[in-house]
Amino acid sequence: MMHLDPRLFRAFKAVAESRSFNDAAEMAAMTQANISKHIRSLEEQVGYELFIRTPKCPIMTDAGKKLLLHIKNIEDLNSDFSLEVQSDFSQIEGVVGYAMPPSCLLSPHFSMLLERRLDYPKLEIDLTLIHNSQVFDKVLMSQVDFGFVTEKVDHPRLEYFSFCQEEYIMVAAPNCGVSEVNEDNILEYNYIEYPGMDVYFNFWRRHFFPSLHSVSDLSVHFAGRINSIEGAILMALGGLGVSVFPRHCVQQYIDSGRLEECKIQSAVSDPVFNHIYIIKLNTCSQPKRVDKVISWFMEIAEDKHH
Repeated sequence: MMHLDPRLFRAFKAVAESRSFNDAAEMAAMTQANISKHIRSLEEQVGYELFIRTPKCPIMTDAGKKLLLHIKNIEDLNSDFSLEVQSDFSQIEGVVGYAMPPSCLLSPHFSMLLERRLDYPKLEIDLTLIHNSQVFDKVLMSQVDFGFVTEKVDHPRLEYFSFCQEEYIMVAAPNCGVSEVNEDNILEYNYIEYPGMDVYFNFWRRHFFPSLHSVSDLSVHFAGRINSIEGAILMALGGLGVSVFPRHCVQQYIDSGRLEECKIQSAVSDPVFNHIYIIKLNTCSQPKRVDKVISWFMEIAEDKHH
């Protein structure tokens, strides 16, 4: 039976996080020699290399990744046991990591979460803003505790919670003539691309122009590309082109007249809504701090619905 010395975990976690033996020494308040010694001892106990040493940086092996997850599970169990002994759930502490598309950051839900977190000063929120498809990868690899996604993909290890709906609209500066977009000229416009725009555009096109089967985000001409939704909104405000955004991200600019909304005159008059889901692994129990944060989001969504 394998026996691991938990006193060696600090050095291992420091190397895993910093990807540098030198930086790990500073992070763990140890000498570099002791960092290397602890890693070697841990590798002897595990029976496998935990890092591949390269001139550039140490690369974690599959055994290292499994050990990192094992250590996280131990720390979560210790944290939950401490809470149960104290019977004081106001003392929830530790890191809750989640991932979501950047547009979610502009919704009111995030600021409401931060307000609730003020009652738990020892709780740390680790948020990663990435493309929808990358959220699935991070959750499945246990790199985050949960995530927000704009589509539902069948997977035996994933559990979904319906969070809210968001509306997608096409907008542009008033001088771009976005109000004249129709089935015949949709490809004649200049578009602004940003992470997530492909998902929003394709939802919008399928809803309003279902007969244009071959038209997708790959079909349009991009006059500008940028790696943030905030930057794309600034490009739209500057008159560079049209784009599709969640309504909550641009409504203030529509109200002020700085952006114009494309209102399609077609048989389809209903707005285009899409479900947003919270996803997490269904194969393991979550620490109480993670359940707490997820419950906050669900409560916030329920309050907004009412």
